[in-house]
Amino acid sequence: MESTREKVHGTIDDMAGKAHQATDKTAGAVGAVGDKAHELATAVADKAHGVASAVADYTSQAKESVQHFASDTADKVTHAKDAVVDWAADAAHQSGDYLKAGADELTGMIRRYPVTAVLVGVGIGFLLAKATRI
Repeated sequence: MESTREKVHGTIDDMAGKAHQATDKTAGAVGAVGDKAHELATAVADKAHGVASAVADYTSQAKESVQHFASDTADKVTHAKDAVVDWAADAAHQSGDYLKAGADELTGMIRRYPVTAVLVGVGIGFLLAKATRI
């Protein structure tokens, strides 16, 4: 029969073996969890890189759109300014032509009818004097 000492030794050896097995299982589980964590971290990093790339592309497209819009707007403003300047110059030129034509016609009438022109001038002066006294 086995002695107590041998029984204790056998029991300790069995417990050490079981502890060793548990340690191996725990190490395996920790290794699997570590592998899964690494895979998850890699997947998250890949997704973050993809999102950052998409944001950069969108930002670049938005920048190009704004630059194109600003350029088009500047061109339209320049064309509108040029059109207004041309219109104003034409209007001033036509007004000057009409005034010159009117002045030439008035000068011609005064030269043809000098006495009548003087009398009309005196009459207008008289009316203006009366109007301003009231």
